[in-house]
Amino acid sequence: MLIIQDCEGHSKRTLDYDPRNYSTKSGAAKGLYKALAKICKAEGLNPEIEMFIHSPQECEANGYGRNWRVGWESGPYQWAIPLSMVISGSWGYTEPYYGFDLCFTD
Repeated sequence: MLIIQDCEGHSKRTLDYDPRNYSTKSGAAKGLYKALAKICKAEGLNPEIEMFIHSPQECEANGYGRNWRVGWESGPYQWAIPLSMVISGSWGYTEPYYGFDLCFTD
């Protein structure tokens, strides 16, 4: 379990996600997307509108490099910054591109 919060330590939510449970960037990114979507939906929002997950091919085609990318634009303010410091595994690590998305890289 991780805590998702804004970059100032407010708006804390429990995230049912452990990056160590995944052996690939693909699995880790999809797992995070699923965990964030669960929170998004519980807050009355539609994850299909508020969130995205992009494959390495989609990211590269849009000029963002060849990484998995998970975004939640309506999430807590700059949530990806504190999470980037704790989401890593044998598959690599994460970096925020903006404050509302994480790139899974190595």
